[in-house]
Amino acid sequence: MYHDDRQSLKETGQKGDFLLPFVAVNTIMPDFYTTYPMHWHDEMEIVYVETGEYEEFVDLERYHVKQGDILLINPCVLHSFRNIDNKRTFFRSVIFSMSMLSSNNTDSCSIKYFTPFLDNMYINPVVISSDAENYDLLYQSVRKLIDLYDKKEDFFELEIKSELFRMFHILFKYFLIPEEHESTMKDNTTRNIKTILDYIAVNYMNPITIEELAASVDLSKHYFMRFFKKYMGMTCIEYINDYRLNIATNLLLTTSMQITEVASSIGITNLSYFNRIFKKKYNMTPKEYRYNIDNRK
Repeated sequence: MYHDDRQSLKETGQKGDFLLPFVAVNTIMPDFYTTYPMHWHDEMEIVYVETGEYEEFVDLERYHVKQGDILLINPCVLHSFRNIDNKRTFFRSVIFSMSMLSSNNTDSCSIKYFTPFLDNMYINPVVISSDAENYDLLYQSVRKLIDLYDKKEDFFELEIKSELFRMFHILFKYFLIPEEHESTMKDNTTRNIKTILDYIAVNYMNPITIEELAASVDLSKHYFMRFFKKYMGMTCIEYINDYRLNIATNLLLTTSMQITEVASSIGITNLSYFNRIFKKKYNMTPKEYRYNIDNRK
C-alpha cells in the first residue's frame, strides 16, 4: 500500500470521515514515486519511520529523517518529502483533525492547551529521535493509535479519542515549549509560498509562466526565481513538473486514461517530453509504470 492522496496542494479532502476525522496511512519509497510535493492541510500529522531514511521539509526547514524517528507536523504547516538515493523507506502517518479534541463548551483544556497550540504559542520539535528523553512514551502512544486504526475492533473510535488525549498529555508535559509567535518575516515568507503553490495547484493543467507566478506575490521575475529556489530547494519548473507528475501517477493508478490523455490533463501537450521527465523521475515510462502497478494488484 502506498500514499495516493496527491491531487491538491492544500489537501482539502476529508481525512477519514465526518464521524471519525482520523486516518493512519502507509508510505513506501521509492515504489512508483520518490517525492511528495510541498503541501499543507488543516489536520495534524504524526509520522513514524519504520525503516529507511529520507528528507522531510517542514516549515521551510530541511530534516534528515531516519528509522525510529517520530515527526510532528502541525496543522497548516508547509511540508514535503523526498527519497534519498533510492533507499527503501517505509513510514506510517497518523493524520487527524484537532476537532476530535474540542468540546462544545470551553474548558481548561482548550484555554490552557489546545487553543494556544493552534495559535502557534507552543513550539514543538519537528523530529524526535529514538534516543530522546521520554521517546518511549510517545512511541507507545503513536504505535497504539496506528494499531487501533488498523484493527478497528469494537469501540475503537472511543479508544482512539482517548489515546489522542493521552498523546497530547505526553507532548505538553515533555516536548512542547511555550514560546511567542514566530517572526513577521517568516510569516510573510510562508504566506508568499502558499500563494505561489496555490496558484500552481489551480493552474497546473494550463501553461504557467514565471512572470505569472512572480506577479501573484508582487515580486520581480529575477528575485522570484531566487526566492523560490532558496525556500523550495528546487527551481520553479522542477517543482511544477514534480507536482504534475504526482498527479499523473495517480491518474495512471486510478483511471484507464490513455497516456496522451494523462499528459494533456496535467498541462503537457508534448508526449515525448512527458515520457522523458516521467522516466527521469521514476526510472520507467508511464506505460511501464502502469504495467507494474497492474501486476502488483
